[in-house]
Amino acid sequence: MSYKVLSIVSEYNPLHNGHIYHLEESVKLIKPDIKVAIISGNFVQRGEPAILNKWKRVELALKAGFDLIVELPCVYAISSAENFADGAMKIANAIGSSYISFGSECGNLDKLNTLSRLIIDNEDTYISLVKEKISEGFSYPKAQELSIDELFGDDFKNLCKSNNILGLEYLKSLNRLGSSIIPITIERKNSNLLSSSDIRKLIRDNNFSNICNVVPDFVFDFLKKEDLILSLKSFEKELFYILRTCDLEYLKNIPDVPDNMITNLKRVASNSNSLESLISDLKNKSITQARIQRILLYILMGITKKDINTSKNVTPYIRILGMNNVGKTLLPVISKSCNVITSVKDFETKCNDGDLLNLLDIDKRATDIYTLAYSSFSKANLDYTTKIISLN
Repeated sequence: MSYKVLSIVSEYNPLHNGHIYHLEESVKLIKPDIKVAIISGNFVQRGEPAILNKWKRVELALKAGFDLIVELPCVYAISSAENFADGAMKIANAIGSSYISFGSECGNLDKLNTLSRLIIDNEDTYISLVKEKISEGFSYPKAQELSIDELFGDDFKNLCKSNNILGLEYLKSLNRLGSSIIPITIERKNSNLLSSSDIRKLIRDNNFSNICNVVPDFVFDFLKKEDLILSLKSFEKELFYILRTCDLEYLKNIPDVPDNMITNLKRVASNSNSLESLISDLKNKSITQARIQRILLYILMGITKKDINTSKNVTPYIRILGMNNVGKTLLPVISKSCNVITSVKDFETKCNDGDLLNLLDIDKRATDIYTLAYSSFSKANLDYTTKIISLN
């Protein structure tokens, strides 16, 4: 049987009213049979821990109206926008998604499609110019913006906002895959809807009175009672231990570390007493805080350049984290052509693909590290013992 499948990629960190709006508007446009969320696990693309673990966020996504929740493996979830999008689109394509919906600041799919094709058609020139801008001291996002303005003119001016850029990466990835998935975009236009970043800041400031109006009631109840992991600072001691005891060869094998930062990392870690000062001392015009935090996550989890290269060359498994009875109907369909994980132990027993097993090892490691930040119930091996979240 053929299903009309809508997929949405998100972190839901935390899920808020803007996410509900995006889902509802997408459903109005498409009227899908099955709604799939592809979500980041316990760490996210800004180089931070998710404030709620992946299973709690899965429960909230099911309550919001999704039918099936699939995990975006950790290597993709904490990568650059390009690899993040590529991993997500490979999963969306593998499960037979009919549509992919993403939010954007511009809300203009034609303009984003046109720009994505221009970048692909002029890829060598574009990449060379971005590298040139970075060498001049600009950060990667700013180098992208300047390169797009210089190469493609005023039609795309001011398009380099975070959600637009991620949308461009989704479109580029679909093009590379030769995918038949139809993309749609929903404009982020309600100024009264706070972003996840804004909400996380309110939570860190213990300002819950201003959160209740911007998240659904079932999310607010979760946020009030759960053990929240508020920032990368929760892993400060672990990071300093690794940085102070590792050798330079270890750091040379970490992805995305500029050559001139390798020895600096060791020096700064030896003289800093807090994660804030470490990041402040490393940050400059050409490297953003988010990139530094992603590097620190790679270091924390022992993710190597080889791991990133592997992720670019494989189709990831489909790790099922949650579903309802509607979502369950898709499993027999995707199981025919995909590596589907409903039990980590069973998959490890049957899988002969070392690359996929390595990606899964990183996911398990990420969970075991994440639970170190719990104030209680800090247990390992949750990827083995936690059941698929079911909502019927």
